[in-house]
Amino acid sequence: MNTAWRHAMPNSKSTGVRGRSPQGAHAEVHAISRARRWLNRIVLTSGVALMGAGLYQGGTALGAQQVERLTVRGDVRHLDSEAIQARLVPRVAGGFMAADLSDLRQELESLPWVYEVNTRRRWPAEIEVTLVEQRPLARWGETGYLNHEGEYFAAEPDPLYAHLPKLTGPAGTEVSLMRRYQMLADRLGSVDLSIAALFLDDLQQLTVDFDTGLSLFLGAQDISQRVARFIRLWDSGLPKRAVATVDLRYEHGAAVTFSDKGLAMQATVKRGEG
Repeated sequence: MNTAWRHAMPNSKSTGVRGRSPQGAHAEVHAISRARRWLNRIVLTSGVALMGAGLYQGGTALGAQQVERLTVRGDVRHLDSEAIQARLVPRVAGGFMAADLSDLRQELESLPWVYEVNTRRRWPAEIEVTLVEQRPLARWGETGYLNHEGEYFAAEPDPLYAHLPKLTGPAGTEVSLMRRYQMLADRLGSVDLSIAALFLDDLQQLTVDFDTGLSLFLGAQDISQRVARFIRLWDSGLPKRAVATVDLRYEHGAAVTFSDKGLAMQATVKRGEG
């Protein structure tokens, strides 16, 4: 029995079923962990490289993408969309992404009758241009118009706007004269007079011409008070058809001239009788 047992002991050690030492197991686990870390690094590096290559190829392809469609939109009367397209084509020849949208806007906003320009890219290969045309509210001398903000823009006379009031004044007075026009039009609407022209001279003296042929001289000071004085005078019984001019450049009162002497004499007699 003892002999057999002693003989079996070496065989039991050689099988190695439970014979691995703790140090060996720890070394094996460490080696596996290290291999996994290296594998993860390889995978991550490969992924970044592939992503970079994809982005580079995509960017190269996008940079080479040509503009396939140039669209011009907007409710315009004085602007030729086809002519504008032809003007813009050379500026987008560099490609879809290379086209300078700010440059396109500046190019178009320099044109007469263009008030505002909006540009944008529409994927994959379209550039859209939206035009807003000037909206004139008054003529400025013989050279152009004033828009709704009182800003001057040069343009050839258009019969469509011949009915607009004509404003004339020194350079730099466009906005202030437009404001005066709007104030006067509002105040004088109560006496049913429509302004045909407004003139500001170098001495800042203001003259108003109405569509009836009447001229009103307001001078350079106390415009609001003088307008109120004119309205009182106009409603006082003047023979309106005979009045040619009303000069309010006085501290008090006004000077009135008549186009028809007969009507003027009749009005003078009636006022004297009253």
